[in-house]
Amino acid sequence: MSEPSQPASPTTPGAPSKPTRAPGAPSKAVDVFLYASAAITYVGLSIYNKWLLDWIVGPFWLVAWVWGLPALVRLVRRQPIRPPKPWTPEQR
Repeated sequence: MSEPSQPASPTTPGAPSKPTRAPGAPSKAVDVFLYASAAITYVGLSIYNKWLLDWIVGPFWLVAWVWGLPALVRLVRRQPIRPPKPWTPEQR
């Protein structure tokens, strides 16, 4: 008697799996949009206000834009601003 054939596993043992994002985490396209829009607005505003070209204001602008803009959108939509408990891939 022959053994029944087993379906091939989708991943081979020891092979790295695709990295997954936490539920509700922004996609890479959103991340790229946020960083690009932060750079464009910073450069655009610094053309008119030279005091924006500073080693303190620049990083602050980037952090405020990339973190603050999504938080502001969540606040307007009345969604929780803080993420839920830490997520692990085993929770899927």
